[in-house]
Amino acid sequence: MSSLSIESVQLPFLAQRLDAVREFYHRVIGLDEVACGDGQRLRFALGEATLSLSPVDEVSRAVRPDYLAIKTRAYDDILARLTRAGHHPVCSLPEASPRVMYVKDPSGNQLAFLG
Repeated sequence: MSSLSIESVQLPFLAQRLDAVREFYHRVIGLDEVACGDGQRLRFALGEATLSLSPVDEVSRAVRPDYLAIKTRAYDDILARLTRAGHHPVCSLPEASPRVMYVKDPSGNQLAFLG
């Protein structure tokens, strides 16, 4: 579907490993760090998308801050298809900009669609 592209990928990292994580993605992998504004999260340019890393005290299998954010020009169409297929996305208010909906895939991975 040509109306979709990756906006961002969100992953957790152990807060006490901030410097090592920054070093890994910037110096080892070679990604450019992008200002995030809050001083705790890390964000790196990943082509037209971003890799966002959020600090956690411990890695939990129950509560996961990771998700894939997808940009779309077909927001309403995707929302309708998800609803028809029996999924129940959580959506921002219609006047929000950008509009965002969150839904889990059959394996429990969280997706965010931005329209």
